[in-house]
Amino acid sequence: MNLSNSRNQTKRRCRLRIYFLGILLINSLSLWSQTSNSDFERIKLFSPGVEYSGIALSPDKNTIAISAKKLEPVKIVDWKNQKNIQEINAGNWTYGSKISYSESGKYLLLQELNYMDFSQNKKRNIGFEIIDAANGKSVKRYENVQDVIVSSDEKYAVSLSNDEVTCWNLAGGSIEKSITVPGAANAIALSSDGKTLAVSVIINHNDLKDRFKKDKKSLNNAVKFKQMVSLYDMESKSRIKTVSELYDLIYNLSFLPEGNFLSVYQTPEIRIQVNNNKQSFINLIDMSTQEPIRKGFTSMSIAQPELKFSSDNKLLAINSKGSRFQEIHLYDSETGTLQKRFELASRLFEKSDGEKLQSDPRPTFVFLPGDQEILIAIGNQLIKWNLESNP
Repeated sequence: MNLSNSRNQTKRRCRLRIYFLGILLINSLSLWSQTSNSDFERIKLFSPGVEYSGIALSPDKNTIAISAKKLEPVKIVDWKNQKNIQEINAGNWTYGSKISYSESGKYLLLQELNYMDFSQNKKRNIGFEIIDAANGKSVKRYENVQDVIVSSDEKYAVSLSNDEVTCWNLAGGSIEKSITVPGAANAIALSSDGKTLAVSVIINHNDLKDRFKKDKKSLNNAVKFKQMVSLYDMESKSRIKTVSELYDLIYNLSFLPEGNFLSVYQTPEIRIQVNNNKQSFINLIDMSTQEPIRKGFTSMSIAQPELKFSSDNKLLAINSKGSRFQEIHLYDSETGTLQKRFELASRLFEKSDGEKLQSDPRPTFVFLPGDQEILIAIGNQLIKWNLESNP
């Protein structure tokens, strides 16, 4: 790489950083002009001692699955009548779990939460459990793996352990196939047709030696602090390509509802966080070209943020942190414009009866049917935010 090319790459990296900081600045300034918390309702389903860790709306939109901390069972709730209709002895992790339904609601997938979401550039080891949603029985449990997903046709579970991606038959428990992915990191995603596997991968010097021929410092920093996304053909088990973009540490990959885009949730390695702020990015890869696009979203969430789409995919909600408190930010998913925000200040929710709000850096939420309300679980509180009443 000659000096001119090196300078051009440096300028390009600077422009990208300025671009993302610009997005943050614009969004932060726009927050001041948008009111929040003008209409909400506290919902009491359980005792104040229950600390929520995850909630998910069933695909038929009739029930909500709720997981909690401190070895609480998973609870299935009729959200219209606000009644607990089933309890499932699953998960049982100290800090609770994220929870999600499979495509048609046949299975529940629980992902263990640790005390800290973010780590240095090394593989995570957490637990997962797949539950039959109809009878509450455990189908398969995983210990010390990086990631687990359920295929859209609900026939398979796909797990990532070290450098091995394994496809499990959920009906019989047998291994259907496995793919070795050198340098696999922490996240996998499977396209809705089951043909394309996305895997986050760490970088070695050989991956980028042509790109940084005469810039050893940039090469070393990329290897130390960055990751990439590789795409694999599930049938042939061969690598299709590695997307050219250099990402920060990738904690989640997900094909968006329409399947045209792959979302990449990433956060800078803790040693290079700006002013120790937990700044995260959600960027997109256009799967029609298998190339990254510049459209993306940001979050200043204390812990790993959640990202949820409305049922019509027109709205996107993500939790972040405002000037003082945690917040839920609502975006137009097409334009990326911030529409509304909801401040998760404990003082607002304690006024009605004096009940203390237990703090939690990981709020979880779902769009309720009709996309006019968002149900938010934070600490020991359930809050229903009415979107229509906010200007």
